[in-house]
Amino acid sequence: MLILRYLTRDILTHTAAVSMVILLVVFSSQFVRQLGNVAEGDLAAEFLASLMLFSLPSYIELVLPLGFFVGLMLALGRLYIDSEITVLNTGGLGPVQLLRYTLVSGLLVASLSAIMSLAVTPWSKERVLGIVSVAADETGLAAFAPGRFQRRHGGFDTIYAESVDANSGILEGIFLAAQERETDGPERITLTYAERGRVVFDEENRGRYLELSNGRRYHGVPGLNEFRITQFKTLGERLPETEGQGSGLGDDFQDAKATLTLLKSEDASSQATLAWRASLVFMPLNLSLLALGLARTDKRRGRYVMLLPAILLYLVYLVTLANLRASVAEGGSASVILVLHLIIAGVGGIILMWPSLRLRVPRRVTT
Repeated sequence: MLILRYLTRDILTHTAAVSMVILLVVFSSQFVRQLGNVAEGDLAAEFLASLMLFSLPSYIELVLPLGFFVGLMLALGRLYIDSEITVLNTGGLGPVQLLRYTLVSGLLVASLSAIMSLAVTPWSKERVLGIVSVAADETGLAAFAPGRFQRRHGGFDTIYAESVDANSGILEGIFLAAQERETDGPERITLTYAERGRVVFDEENRGRYLELSNGRRYHGVPGLNEFRITQFKTLGERLPETEGQGSGLGDDFQDAKATLTLLKSEDASSQATLAWRASLVFMPLNLSLLALGLARTDKRRGRYVMLLPAILLYLVYLVTLANLRASVAEGGSASVILVLHLIIAGVGGIILMWPSLRLRVPRRVTT
């Protein structure tokens, strides 16, 4: 029991430290990206704090398995460097017994992953979708910086508003420019001017529209006198989708569904999402097997010699899992994800028991 407490405390301490560092890096990069969206007018500043706060659980559930894997590698590497593993082996603690002790830490991390992926993260992503839905209308006004030409994400559009009244939601002096390049044809340009306009959000199409009033539209090829001029009283112009509404903030509404809802659903997307959440729970257990074998080292090689290969193996594991999720969502069998976990567990078991297997292989003696 003393050895169990010692190993568990050491592993969890390394896991917490590594996970915190990775989480800070991921959170900082996402925060900088969203700050860029605020600076460009794609996201209202008042939504930034709540958006980042509710996005935090989704970052944690992805960081936690990697943090546990690297933390376990570092903890076991230190035990090998300090010859503590040798002492434990001398006392009768073999690979199987060591695996049992490390699985205690793995089960604790798996339990935390289960709470995050099955309950907390879906709840937080539902809140993110709510924020994006509200911001889709209100941010439409914040997206316009008065007296400034803005190039929008997702298209060639350039937008200008002379003034913006946040209280009434009315924009004055609106100018729009869009370029269209046809196949084997000239580049066409569309210029639109309107006296005023307002941003509306269509719930059915989940898109933002700029409703323009009293204006003109010019469409044609630059340099030619063949422009088509259209005068309108009211015109709806769909705004290009911004990063704040894109996949990075939850286009996949399956991720926001409660786990019980997914269990009751039989469609492929729900099954793929459910398998993904279950995979995040099983990953720490498989990673325990991999780390026990890969962390084997000595003073001459150092504790970091297998860290890079281990991280690359983890990335292969995660990317393959993500690709299989996409395959299941398109109608594939969810059993392929289970097969992947079994393969990783088998590879980890072989690596762990490899020294014992080598000793059992008979060697030919030559005279």
